[in-house]
Amino acid sequence: MPNLAKAYIAMIAAIAAVVLALVAFRWNPDNLKNFALFFALAMLASSMKIRLPGFKTTISTNFVFILVGIALFSFGESVLIGLGGALVQSLWKTRQRPKPVQVLFNAACLPVCTSAAFWTSHGVVAMLGLNSVAVMMALGACVYVVLNTGLVSLVVSLAERRPLNQIWPSCYEWTFPYFLVGAAVAGLASTVGRGTNLWTTLLLVVPVMYFVYVYYRMHILRAVLENISSVSLENEASLISASSGN
Repeated sequence: MPNLAKAYIAMIAAIAAVVLALVAFRWNPDNLKNFALFFALAMLASSMKIRLPGFKTTISTNFVFILVGIALFSFGESVLIGLGGALVQSLWKTRQRPKPVQVLFNAACLPVCTSAAFWTSHGVVAMLGLNSVAVMMALGACVYVVLNTGLVSLVVSLAERRPLNQIWPSCYEWTFPYFLVGAAVAGLASTVGRGTNLWTTLLLVVPVMYFVYVYYRMHILRAVLENISSVSLENEASLISASSGN
């Protein structure tokens, strides 16, 4: 791995360490039982992951729980959901044993993205004097998606020495519909969850995101197979053309 990529990963890890230190300093859960239940389901969601074509990384449904956590739980609880989700996503049922540097980056990336989304959404809403879950979710989702895809694309760019302006749009192309649907579900669940109890929120989120996960996994698999088929046809056409020339 290039030294620049190592330095970048070390920088993200250092920022994440500061974030986790703030979590430890400000840890004060309102309802530990509710958080434990929500955290357990978020970890289950993290195990439902999809590998993106062209990337050595995955996405999972845990980002929905992170967004809901931003609206319903404290800063520390939200960051722990991100950290736990990153570890499960990196280590649970992987095709190949992940390298320590990959686990480190993933474990640092999600807390950084979660904390940025939390501070931005809560800070802007408070500054404007609003009490709108919709605005909070929109801001949180935008910051999370842009930062998450940006950080991942940049580490791939540095590690593989590929142009960032090619990698980032490709990452967006595959993840944006998934994030968009998830953000809508998170916004609806957060609005409902504030007025009722946590069980109502979970009953809304879990089934919907499971079906979204299944559908999107099938969609990516279909796209990959179509791409393989297209490449095979092009290769066959090239061979036939070469044979005819001879």
